[in-house]
Amino acid sequence: MLLAAALVLLVVLPLLPSPSVSGGARLGLFLLPLPPLLALGGSLAALLDRKIGKNSTTLWAVGSAVFGLVCVPALLVFVTLTAGP
Repeated sequence: MLLAAALVLLVVLPLLPSPSVSGGARLGLFLLPLPPLLALGGSLAALLDRKIGKNSTTLWAVGSAVFGLVCVPALLVFVTLTAGP
C-alpha cells in the first residue's frame, strides 16, 4: 500500500500547482520527501511482516528501499524533460 501511494504521489506531484506556502516556500518542496518516505516505510513494513517468506521479505524490503532512493531523481528528470530546464 505504501509503495502504491508513493508511486501515485510520484505521478501526481508534477501535475499539482505549486502555490507559495509558509513564507514563500513552494508546496512542492514540502511534498518532495513524501515518495521516498512512503517507500522506506514500505521497506520497514516488509521487514516486519511475518506472513511472507524470509526471501520475499528481503526482496520486498530491498526493492522498496531502492524505489525510495530512485524516485526523487526520477521525478526531477521527468519534470526537466517535460517542462524544460
